[in-house]
Amino acid sequence: MKRNEAGLARLKRALVRLDLEGAVRLTRRLNERLAEPIEIMEVCERALSDIGERYASGEYYIAGLIMAGEIMNQIITLLTPRLADGSGTARRPRDKILIGTIKGDIHDLGKNIAGALLAAYGFDVMDLGVDVPGEEFVKAMKDFQPRIVGLSVLLSSCHGHLAAAVSALRKARGDSPTPYIFVSGNQITATHRELFQADFHAATAFDTVRLCERLTKDKAANLTHN
Repeated sequence: MKRNEAGLARLKRALVRLDLEGAVRLTRRLNERLAEPIEIMEVCERALSDIGERYASGEYYIAGLIMAGEIMNQIITLLTPRLADGSGTARRPRDKILIGTIKGDIHDLGKNIAGALLAAYGFDVMDLGVDVPGEEFVKAMKDFQPRIVGLSVLLSSCHGHLAAAVSALRKARGDSPTPYIFVSGNQITATHRELFQADFHAATAFDTVRLCERLTKDKAANLTHN
């Protein structure tokens, strides 16, 4: 970690400045130096948090968020080979996780980061993409048989579709406690979880990973809502 601290700090600065060429170059260099993919992704998450704050304050506009998404897509592409083989992280039995962005919402940055991180941690991830209606989640749940289903949303205007999808998934699983259903997004809170009757919630990509780790660590455990 220490030998790559300077490079990771420079990557964070480049991403916050929306410097695509610099961020990609630094990611390649960190890859060559065998910096752990998880560490790189953690730095990116902190940078994205800073970008979000700048957007909220009016320093950045929607174009900045689009650029940040493009930079992250390229970084994830560079890291995918090492994320896929678990470089720098312990492997585990491949619990299945189904994810997707709810109908009406095409935002996928947080979902894509979460999917890449979950794969790095050894989970078997099926990503349905964006603008996914509830019936597609239900069909994939029946076909894929995941232990966990995650529904991502950013737009509050899509909360009705989210509620409908959660309801459909709960009906499809019947009396079984699994698959666990969680809702995620930067604005998602425990209040939203209760409102939509999901089992759990996660605000960020790393929250998603921590939640899935907890839900699969002890399959016999009696888990309570977060």
